[in-house]
Amino acid sequence: MRKENSSNSINEKALQRFCIASKNLALFSGRWKLSILFQLMEQEMSYSDFKVLLPEISDRTLSKQLKELVENDLVSKVKNKTSSVYAITAKGRKLEPILQHLSDFSND
Repeated sequence: MRKENSSNSINEKALQRFCIASKNLALFSGRWKLSILFQLMEQEMSYSDFKVLLPEISDRTLSKQLKELVENDLVSKVKNKTSSVYAITAKGRKLEPILQHLSDFSND
């Protein structure tokens, strides 16, 4: 977590004002966000599903990453009686070809 007035934070905000691609990339950048998005492209998942699939991720980090994806409207969170289910949104679904290209790039 960066301090709001740190030079890194100030530079990041300046870059995002200058370059829309940087701003968009920031929406899904993060240590675990791509893995979360890849999984949600396939199926809806609960928090506990993510913990089984990604056992190395801490509770704090998973909660933070999911919260940011929900705030950026890439993922939706639907609460039911016993848990919450996360699903990809229409906006998040637009990332599918980009994520596929990233995956393909590493295979070349």
